Amino acid sequence: MIKKDFFSCYLAFFLLSGLTFALVPGALLHLDASDNPGHNKSWTNLGLAGGELLAADEAPVLEEGTIEIPALGISKAKAKYYTAKKSLQTFGGPVDNNPEIPVEDWTLEFLCKRNGSLFKEHHQFSGFQNSPREGKQGIRLWMDDDLTLTIAINGAGGKQFKPLNIKLKAGVWTWIALVGTNKQSIISYQDGKQVSKLPGFDFNKKWVLNDISIGANSHAERRRTFNGSFAIVRVYDKALTETQITENISSTFAVESAGKLSIIWAKVKDEL
Repeated sequence: MIKKDFFSCYLAFFLLSGLTFALVPGALLHLDASDNPGHNKSWTNLGLAGGELLAADEAPVLEEGTIEIPALGISKAKAKYYTAKKSLQTFGGPVDNNPEIPVEDWTLEFLCKRNGSLFKEHHQFSGFQNSPREGKQGIRLWMDDDLTLTIAINGAGGKQFKPLNIKLKAGVWTWIALVGTNKQSIISYQDGKQVSKLPGFDFNKKWVLNDISIGANSHAERRRTFNGSFAIVRVYDKALTETQITENISSTFAVESAGKLSIIWAKVKDEL
């Protein structure tokens, strides 16, 4: 009998077999710390919307190390990521300089980790809003006292504040995906598993998301900086499927040694 943790087995099988997936194309915002010519001044957008996110006050520190996601049994050595060391180290400068992201259906992806306790009174994670802040529509993410990620979303459907059942353990990398299907649902995934489902919101592409912040809810609230690290951030103007989320994870990570192969194969056998 197959256990519910099918995703780990599915991903491990393809890593073991040597097959790889390509990144799902079409991201409007695609930030990758391993490919950023701006370094300490900005985070260049590799996505279709172009442009960059300027450092707000100052940039988080570009670091290199091993990224592991224990829940999936996978890792990547010599990876690069941005780490906030103190308050006011975020990306997302004044709104006029940000890329513009028109969405109805949408997907947000983050490869990230929390590093420690609060710098200030909140862990503000990220924000994608129509200017001015909390304008016609937007998505804001932060953590409550129990370190559960919470979404504040507003649009034609009104406004709601809901926990997402995503917990960020200190020092542990995780892959988060939030998928909004217009007027239908908002589905949250952590490390490939669906963890929550909320009612959808009515978004309109004409109200572009242009108040964008990584490490805070907005440029105006950047003092409440997230005490953590980001390696990858993506925003699509479409609702990715669970399979496509799998493809994006597997396109980022690869098996690095025969020893790792044996570990993954043991995990596959344990899950069957």
